[in-house]
Amino acid sequence: MSKKNRRRTPPKPTVVFDFGGVLSAGHDPVPDVHELLGGDTGTLGEALWRERGAYDRGALSAAEYWGAVAAAVGLEQLSEEEIAEVQSADDRYFLRLDPASRSLIHDLARNQVRLALLSNASEAFGESVRRTDWFEAFTLAVISGEERAVKPERELYEVLLDVLAHETGGVSIPSAIIFFDDRQENVDAAKALGMDAHLWPRNGAERPEGMEHGVEIARRVLAARGVPLD
Repeated sequence: MSKKNRRRTPPKPTVVFDFGGVLSAGHDPVPDVHELLGGDTGTLGEALWRERGAYDRGALSAAEYWGAVAAAVGLEQLSEEEIAEVQSADDRYFLRLDPASRSLIHDLARNQVRLALLSNASEAFGESVRRTDWFEAFTLAVISGEERAVKPERELYEVLLDVLAHETGGVSIPSAIIFFDDRQENVDAAKALGMDAHLWPRNGAERPEGMEHGVEIARRVLAARGVPLD
C-alpha cells in the first residue's frame, strides 16, 4: 500500500477546561475576602473585579492588586502577611471543586484521557492549583498571569497549542482539543482557531429551568467524540 493511501490514526482528543465557574464550585470570592478586609461589600466586590483583569494578565503583582482592593474599602496598606492571607482565602475559595466536576475529572483520568487547564488566573493561583491533590490528573496548565495574555486573546490559545504540539511531533491539531469554558467570547475564540469548544453554564450561578449542568453537557459532548468515561 502506498503511503498516500494509508489511513492516519486520528489523534486522541485532549480535554481542556477553564477553571473558575467550570471546575470550581462557584465564582464569587467576595464574601471570603470580605471576612478579612471588611468594608462595604459592594465596594469591595467592584474593586476586586475591576482590577482582576490586570492581575490575571500579570500586569499587577499580588501586593499591587490586593493593595488596590484594600484601598477601596479604606485600608491604606497591607503587610506581606496580610497579602498572603487574603490571597490564600481567594485561592481556597476557587479551589473548592464542584462535586460533579471532580467526578468527571476522575472518570477521564481513570481512562487516561489527556487533560489540561486553560485559565485566566494570577500567577499565585497557578502555583496553588498545581499543588492540589487532583492536579496530578492533568498534563499541564496554561495560566494567563504566567503568559501575560488572557482569553479571549489569540495569544493564550496559541500557547496551549504550542505546548501540546510538542507531544505530537510539532504538529498543531486544534480539532483534537475539546474545550469547555463558561464565557461565550472565550468559546468563540477557541472555535475560531479550530478547537471543538463548548459553553459550560457557570457553576454556582442560577440556571434557567431545564438547562443542563455543565458536566452533563460535557459528558454528552465527550461521549459523541468517543472519549471513554465508563
